[in-house]
Amino acid sequence: MVINYTVQEAERGRTVYSILRHALCLSAGLIRRLKQADAICIGGQAVWTNHIAQPGDLLELDISTVEPPCDVVPEIGDLRILYEDAGLLAACKLPGILTHPSRARYTGTLANHVAGYLEHTTGDGRCHAVNRLDRDTSGVVLFAKNSYMKARAAEALGAPETVKTYLALVCGMMAEPSGTIDHPIRRLCEGDMRRVTAPDGQRAVTHYETLKTKTSGDAAVSLLRLRLETGRTHQIRVHCLAIGHPVMGDRLYFTEASKNVSEQLGIETQALHAHRLRFTEPLSGKALDLTAPLPSIFATIFSDENIY
Repeated sequence: MVINYTVQEAERGRTVYSILRHALCLSAGLIRRLKQADAICIGGQAVWTNHIAQPGDLLELDISTVEPPCDVVPEIGDLRILYEDAGLLAACKLPGILTHPSRARYTGTLANHVAGYLEHTTGDGRCHAVNRLDRDTSGVVLFAKNSYMKARAAEALGAPETVKTYLALVCGMMAEPSGTIDHPIRRLCEGDMRRVTAPDGQRAVTHYETLKTKTSGDAAVSLLRLRLETGRTHQIRVHCLAIGHPVMGDRLYFTEASKNVSEQLGIETQALHAHRLRFTEPLSGKALDLTAPLPSIFATIFSDENIY
């Protein structure tokens, strides 16, 4: 990936190092590696970082020359691309697939499939997951094609204007059609993956809105649109359980009622979907609004309705 930057009038007299650090937010380590590789150029000629830049100078940085190797094994698989540019790729993760490899699973993940696609199309399969979803949560996952873009994209996703919207099928009818769940979350105990709401946990805030409700006999299912203000592990699942409306099909955070209704309706996997990710692309400043199509279970439950 080559990054181009035109020096601005306000940057007259500043060194290349200063511009790279403040305008492009490069780390000191990355600047050092670029300098050693003669990968910092103006007008096609390599320059030192103490070079005084002039307004109108076109800085060219070949990031790919100093990108460290990635341990994700490239594989060709089912990949549903939602967006792609020179530095980023967004894909729709299906339920049941891991976002990235772990110590227990090195292949068959979404990251493996992204790496396989990139290797096939560009010859370079290096990639980094910027956000992550639980194995059984579906929806938008953002990948960066190099470590620099991963850092910049992670900053962008953490910005106040970024909006992360989920859709979920939950058990029962909400007492209020919309509201905010503001309960701190912590790990249940050391070594346990489960989380609980507790006063000594980290602040966690989820906003919800009821879109649809469906009843079948004594069973009721609500379709919620949820927006995360914070991003704690399992946040939506823990919060929905805490208010008595677990996510349907969830095998970790459930009640007997949600388990029985899930079985009755044939919901075999967690009905939680990262539907929309809206953020500012860090290099261009362009607003990106990415949406992922819903898994079939949502249409199955609300087959005769427009659930958006």
